[in-house]
Amino acid sequence: MRNYRWWSVFSKACVGLVLSTTTASAAVNIDRTRLIFASADQVQSLNLSNDSATPMLIQAWTDNGDPNASPDTSHTPLVVIPPVFRMLPGELRSLRLMLSSRQGLATDRESQFWLNIYQIPPNTRPAEDGTRKVILPLRLRLKVFIRPAGLAAPQERDEQQLRFIVDGSTLRIENPTPWFMSLSVQPGRQKAIGGLMVAPKATLAVPLNRALNAGEKVSYEVITDSGNTRSYRVSPPKGIQGKQEQ
Repeated sequence: MRNYRWWSVFSKACVGLVLSTTTASAAVNIDRTRLIFASADQVQSLNLSNDSATPMLIQAWTDNGDPNASPDTSHTPLVVIPPVFRMLPGELRSLRLMLSSRQGLATDRESQFWLNIYQIPPNTRPAEDGTRKVILPLRLRLKVFIRPAGLAAPQERDEQQLRFIVDGSTLRIENPTPWFMSLSVQPGRQKAIGGLMVAPKATLAVPLNRALNAGEKVSYEVITDSGNTRSYRVSPPKGIQGKQEQ
């Protein structure tokens, strides 16, 4: 049987009703953190595992960046199969994404969408003492990248093209490449800032706790296609590109 590296979809939830507090563990895990359609790909898939002791109902859909978009109102070129399904305890299931068309997508850079995986637990009956316990529905949003023809995966030299510019207590990250860059940064001795993503040929402004002192470097980690990271350091100047060191 194939071994998967499972990533937790849902964090633990603790909900109390009628003088009772109960804790419920996450039920569903997945085997990757992102989906990438290369130039020749039409289908991508990921595997889910229900590690709880109860059945779970899963609803999946895609959106173009609006987290409030419902499955009925969201329109993307991606089709999720199956969109709704039930998972038994201990069951493994495969979720497929089909790219229906590349028409209207950028031809000189990546396009990006989101896959929503919504976990709906079963109704919980009252306990013998009359109290009730509830597990709230929870959702994961997973990045989906679509690459145009001729655009391969970014290499180290591409990630090193990121430019970091200090503007007072703001760090500007310029991405001149055709890829979305997902990264975390640690400006000098300040706390690392994670969960950043810079769109292709765009700039992201990151507020800092304080301005960087002269000589302080910025360390950054870029998330690769496999979900691993590559690390770099840069000496960010004011207004010009700095010399980068790996």
